[in-house]
Amino acid sequence: MPNLEIKRYTPAAADEWNSFVAASKNGTFLFDRRYMDYHADRFQDHSLMIYRRGKLYALLPANVSGDTLFSHQGLTYGGLIMNNNTTAADVVEIFRQLNATLREEGLRQVVYKPVPWIYHQQPAEEDLYAIVEVGDVRLTRSLSSTISREHPNTWYRIRQGGAQKAQQAGVVIEETTDFQPFWQILTDNLQARHGLKPVHTLEEINLLHQRFPQQIRLWVAKEGKTTIGGTVLYVTDRVVHAQYIAASPRGRDIHALDLLFQVVIRQALEQHPYFDFGISTEHQGTFLNEGLIYQKEGFGARGICYDWYKWQL
Repeated sequence: MPNLEIKRYTPAAADEWNSFVAASKNGTFLFDRRYMDYHADRFQDHSLMIYRRGKLYALLPANVSGDTLFSHQGLTYGGLIMNNNTTAADVVEIFRQLNATLREEGLRQVVYKPVPWIYHQQPAEEDLYAIVEVGDVRLTRSLSSTISREHPNTWYRIRQGGAQKAQQAGVVIEETTDFQPFWQILTDNLQARHGLKPVHTLEEINLLHQRFPQQIRLWVAKEGKTTIGGTVLYVTDRVVHAQYIAASPRGRDIHALDLLFQVVIRQALEQHPYFDFGISTEHQGTFLNEGLIYQKEGFGARGICYDWYKWQL
């Protein structure tokens, strides 16, 4: 039986944590504490560090709310972060010990969001087997839309025509570090359509961009000097993910986003195997927004699942 020890993360271990994430087989910059901790005041952190024979062996980014451990509510995905030497048998034992530890702490449920496979540096789904072996797991599934560089699909005619219309209207696509004009469009759209605000404030996204300038990028569509649309990209080793997408009424009229994604997708796939648009499902995966996913499929994207697993302790 492996000699495993589970410890709670503390800020004193930030460098050790970040070094492990950078060298892991399934971690991304979202697990770097400089990213995770920007919203530390919103969540009760309960991240765990798993040591094997005294050496750091795996990480679990997590928070607690009530009697539930989440991995992690402030992140798109979470799950066990592993190194190249992690074995299936050890991962099973990690989850056995993890469940026992959490029960002793008075917790009653785990909500587990693994890293989707497209982000993995190499196969890294030992955790998906382990959680089924050690618990009675219930699945919640959302559907994202992803373009594969290896197997690209033809764009729908409506998307091709839209890009041509935007180009004829003189729309220019460029990368920028000025988030404010796009953030106003994004905020206005979310408020008008859903009565919501962006997950990040303008101040937060600027802070995160300063910390991760190569990983958090903003591309915009402009008509003259006016921003009429854009997308915030989260760039990882294998995936370029569209974290935010928005267009103004004028941008929608002249199909600015079609031209934007024609440029952005082409550049992304030159260096990365996948371009991911994010989920098009609502209400924890029980409702498919057909209009939204039709737009993404029009760019050649096809389905990738973002799963949540739940089990009682």
